[in-house]
Amino acid sequence: TDGCDLPDSETTGYLHLTSDGVVLYKTLYPIGGFQFNIDGVTVNSASGGAAAGAGFMISTSPTTVLGFSLMGTTIDGCGELVIVEYTGEATGISSIVMSDASANQLYFEYYEGGGSADVDGCMDMAACNYNPDATVDDGSCEYAQVNYDCDGNCAAEIDCAGQCGGS
Repeated sequence: TDGCDLPDSETTGYLHLTSDGVVLYKTLYPIGGFQFNIDGVTVNSASGGAAAGAGFMISTSPTTVLGFSLMGTTIDGCGELVIVEYTGEATGISSIVMSDASANQLYFEYYEGGGSADVDGCMDMAACNYNPDATVDDGSCEYAQVNYDCDGNCAAEIDCAGQCGGS
């Protein structure tokens, strides 16, 4: 899983904490700074990820992770924001404060899902029960009868005998 698997949104960015302490992110707007709490644990340290790659200063308290750039650099797109070392069992991220390089607020939410959870369904666009969200084809595709649409309506010409697609 990486941050690019998090949901798309035109209004908010997302953070997700993996079981091994990696904070994933996905944003439409460049991140100039961040602060958030890791719930249920004692934070020992934080380092690496896109924050370190962008030269961010990263610091922690027993509950909080803070990162910002003194040079005005930003973090774009999606990926691993930072890796947090902690003691205990994390239950999520809260008190999220994200900003751009000018300290304007960016809207972020914690995404509890696994980022790239498989969605079973029909992946054939020609099928009547096509699921555009499916990531795994489960063999459930259903197709219309010849000369009919998915609602059972005749999709071909009706012949002189009143038969759909007849000769």
